[in-house]
Amino acid sequence: MNEKQQGIAPLVQVDQLAVTFYTPTGVVHAVRDASFEIMRGQVLGLVGESGCGKSTAAFAIMGYLPGIHRVEGHISFEGRDITEMSASEVRELRGNRIAMVYQDPATSLNPSMRVGPQVEESLQTNLNLSSQQAHERTVRLFESVGLADPANIGRRYPHELSGGMQQRIVIALALACDPDLLIMDEPTTGLDVTTEATILDLVVDLKRRVRAGILFVSHNLGVIARVADRVAVMYAGQVIEQAPVRELFKNTHHPYTAGLLSCVPRPISEDEVTTKLISIPGVVYEASRDDIDACLFASRCPMVQDQCQEEAPEMFNAGNEHESGCFFWNDVQKGLWEKEIPREEIDHEGSLVLTAENLRKFYGRWQRKYLFFGPRVKPPVRALVDADFDVRSGRTLGVVGESGSGKTTMARTVAGLTPRNRGELKLRGEDLAPEVEERNRQQRDALRMVFQNPTASLNPQLPISHTILRSLRKLAGLNRKESRERAAELLQAVGLDPAYLGRLPGELSGGEQQRVALAGAFAGNAEIIIADEAVSSLDVSVQAQVLDLLGKHQREEGTSYIFISHDLGVVRYVSDDIMVLYAGHVAESGPADSVLKPPMHPYTEALLSAAPVPDPDAKPTTIRLPGAVPTLLERFQGCFFAGRCPRKLGPICDQTPPPERVGPDSHDHVIYCHITVEELKAMQQ
Repeated sequence: MNEKQQGIAPLVQVDQLAVTFYTPTGVVHAVRDASFEIMRGQVLGLVGESGCGKSTAAFAIMGYLPGIHRVEGHISFEGRDITEMSASEVRELRGNRIAMVYQDPATSLNPSMRVGPQVEESLQTNLNLSSQQAHERTVRLFESVGLADPANIGRRYPHELSGGMQQRIVIALALACDPDLLIMDEPTTGLDVTTEATILDLVVDLKRRVRAGILFVSHNLGVIARVADRVAVMYAGQVIEQAPVRELFKNTHHPYTAGLLSCVPRPISEDEVTTKLISIPGVVYEASRDDIDACLFASRCPMVQDQCQEEAPEMFNAGNEHESGCFFWNDVQKGLWEKEIPREEIDHEGSLVLTAENLRKFYGRWQRKYLFFGPRVKPPVRALVDADFDVRSGRTLGVVGESGSGKTTMARTVAGLTPRNRGELKLRGEDLAPEVEERNRQQRDALRMVFQNPTASLNPQLPISHTILRSLRKLAGLNRKESRERAAELLQAVGLDPAYLGRLPGELSGGEQQRVALAGAFAGNAEIIIADEAVSSLDVSVQAQVLDLLGKHQREEGTSYIFISHDLGVVRYVSDDIMVLYAGHVAESGPADSVLKPPMHPYTEALLSAAPVPDPDAKPTTIRLPGAVPTLLERFQGCFFAGRCPRKLGPICDQTPPPERVGPDSHDHVIYCHITVEELKAMQQ
């Protein structure tokens, strides 16, 4: 029996919440009708596509709504209505009783202050502690969130910490005053898979230890399955389904939720067949449109009937604490959207398009103690060390590894944006100059790059049509009319309305900007598209559209991809070949189906074990890598992974570079490890 059934009042109760913003460009109905509850010691997962109102609902609880707005409905915290409190009363709750962890930890920390004093300042302000008491409590907080050397880490500035360490500092800051409610808004979106796993472990541990209610906002269904007790699904500003986590994943009763689950890349089946991703057609009901007396999901729903377009559904009781905002909730079944069909696989090796041999990039150079003379005291940063790889026509090379492993450096070196120090790069047998300016027109046109941060790659002063039309006219040779028509088709292909062509980048969300960048990459007839975390900021529904679009473009045009991501599920789905990077070194490479099944490098094993699975019954593995990727300043005497390897043999790993071993299923499968292939296979099974 849960707390609610025992008659215990909810910690937070949101009832028919509606949030409307009044902007110079019109009215925005960010939240239309949201109702949910959070009990003490419970994690409520809030999921949905971008623009559905998840973050707005979270900020409404905090009283952090910008601009001119109107809030309707009720938000009760321990029985008190937050919407009726004065500004001073709401401020008193923040930090003390209610705390928030934001998506980007770097923007939550003052870059000019050491992290320790930032936490101490909050403690002294809210709890009236002395300087010594605040310092001691800060050290205990750092220890509770799993930070190494908690007594000294507070002396560092934010830029001296990794993304995972910054996020732990922010969580410690949120826990400083023992809040009763902790709101976490996409806290792991920008983190690599191993850091994400440790943060999720921390959230599960916090739920058990501090007994706070937690609102966890995310679009990653694997993360939600890992941490949530109950899930609320939002669409177009409405909560359209909610249930206990296992009940929702196993017995979905709304077609939209079923669609979201169909968009997630699934593990390879027992017969080693990868099923094709299913995407939800159309776009989310626009927030600028008024409410209508109909189901807002009707235009995209595969079950739509006349009643859906004539009447707005209420929340129906589906049993087992399960509610659904669908008239036909009992008819929702697995395979509703489309039957599971095998993905079209590449059945040829393709010709060599790009070859890299001994590719090396060091940043900086040895610095001497007295500028021009004296002993050498500071080595260069060894970002990429003698990497070898090939890219073949019509195939995708997936590149995986933690932040700081050298993935982006490798991509920028291939594109010529970061000149290499050593090694050979050849495109169709012709040498590629280290810098893009030195390459000829044909070579520059053959390589296009989609950057991790789309904001930096779009001109903020020009509409997005400039990015796409310029590529179509210069690279595809289309005239003005043809380029406009093709630009509209490209936007629709990446899930955007053609009307977006006239908008400035600042009017688009991060996910929408990334879709524009992808459309721009497709605009030219590039032989190789380098995608650096190109889908990391996208919802699962849009991600599925984009991934299938990549596949379709590849089959029709023969385009090759270098696909960089920390999402192992996505890499598994799109890649024909995979290269695993660690600390600038290639740990393992080969055909995808060989790399992702035993035997594999211990680092690859750790990455796969950390990846969240969209199944609440899946037992999380216990393999966790201590610390972070090395600083890349020192040359490794032995194995580059020895300092964190869970399968370390002993002194040989510290003193001797690992040999190159060939996997049993393919001569192209290479593993750099002291452990034999047979032993690796036995260990991992």
